[in-house]
Amino acid sequence: MNACAIVTGIGLETGLGRGRRTWEGLLSGRSAIVRLGEERGFSADAPPRYGAPLARLRTIDDLLDQLIADALEDANLRLPLSEQGIDPSRVGVAIGLSKGDLTRLRELVGWPDHEPDWTRFWPHGAASHVSRSLGATGPSLAPVAACATGLVAALRGLEWIRRGECDLVVVGAVDVSLDPLVIAAFARMNALAKVDPSDPTAAMRPWSRDRSGFLVGEGGALLVLESPALAHRRGARSLARLVGGAIGSDAFHPTNLDPNPRRLAELILQALDDGAMRVQELDHLNVHGTATSSNDPLECQAARRALGIQADRVICVANKPQFGHLLGGAGAVELAVAVWTLSEGVVPPTLNTLPRDPVCDLQVVVSRGQPRPVRTALKISLGFGGHLAAAVLRREEG
Repeated sequence: MNACAIVTGIGLETGLGRGRRTWEGLLSGRSAIVRLGEERGFSADAPPRYGAPLARLRTIDDLLDQLIADALEDANLRLPLSEQGIDPSRVGVAIGLSKGDLTRLRELVGWPDHEPDWTRFWPHGAASHVSRSLGATGPSLAPVAACATGLVAALRGLEWIRRGECDLVVVGAVDVSLDPLVIAAFARMNALAKVDPSDPTAAMRPWSRDRSGFLVGEGGALLVLESPALAHRRGARSLARLVGGAIGSDAFHPTNLDPNPRRLAELILQALDDGAMRVQELDHLNVHGTATSSNDPLECQAARRALGIQADRVICVANKPQFGHLLGGAGAVELAVAVWTLSEGVVPPTLNTLPRDPVCDLQVVVSRGQPRPVRTALKISLGFGGHLAAAVLRREEG
């Protein structure tokens, strides 16, 4: 089997809450979708907008500081890492953003009285910030792959561990984009879901005939990946093993997805092969699930094309109806959810799927989480510009 990375810690926050509160919210079937208020810049006099905000408005640096602390604590690590016998030059960081910190951009364009910090809007700022916080002098990378960014970051970390360049890598992505400018852009693209003000939580409807688009959320996740040797030496708890993956492109359009499922199906098979996993072994699929007319059929058709009859046995989930589309942060957060699904043996529900589109006929859990004997998982992310990514996980046995 190809070398793997051990997931030993997770720091995460979404509109459902911090850390395990998001997991508990997912299993209970709760949704964080609400009407956005003036604290996010949405005027009460303007047409109502909806999304899944964090409990309070955060800068990206502030959110990263919390996620770093939570991920290290979850992994039973402390700073400085050198005091635990970890060589800082063998600690890497792969943290992506789909854009810079919009709270800093507002300062730049608003001609503030104080001098704004332009560096905080640089896309590589998050990776640099985490490297400095950890004292990590190994490779530091800021992948940008639209809504596949978080998953691409995780796969870069796996690559460094496989090649023997790093013993430990912190990977992930964050996004704080509930900004009127961003939401207006998605509205002009007709990408946003139609919302019944009496029940905003029913707006995102993946795999349903009534689906009309997504709603944006805020948040992110950082995962601690370790080489098997380091994890063994430390006696670290293994949440799951990241065993493989693949990155590609459909080379089709700046925003539209290629409706032909061939390329995504190929990528799924590439990822499984890279993870030394047979199609018949796959138990669980965490889809991108944007509840758009193009995304949902594409993923389901690609899964059927790649998995054959195994597609009928795989239990799937789409998380976005509960914490929104986290854009650049989506892949990292949903990868963390897939890790918890394996470690806990419980599959979260997919909300609002009825009436079901007959093209989207794979298995899902509805309403509340259900215990399932899940041993393996595949996570898929798709992004504007044709970015495609898939990651393969195994539960730690024994």
